Amino acid sequence: MTGVKSSNNQWSRVYTINNPESVIEVFVDADHNTVKESKSLNYNRYKEYTYSIKEYLSRYAHHAAGKALLRLINASHA
Repeated sequence: MTGVKSSNNQWSRVYTINNPESVIEVFVDADHNTVKESKSLNYNRYKEYTYSIKEYLSRYAHHAAGKALLRLINASHA
């Protein structure tokens, strides 16, 4: 994965979670300080959630996706 910097509302994939009945993909748009979580569920269902980076980290910093986002952000500031 490349750095967290993006432009023109480009989403960079941060992490993918493969569950038995769903796939969750986490994307970040650093220009707009936004995280998008896309959930592909069984029976052709799909849900999408949008958070600010700060809100996402406050909820999920202890999960693998939150840790991957933190690493990406820290790497872009180095």
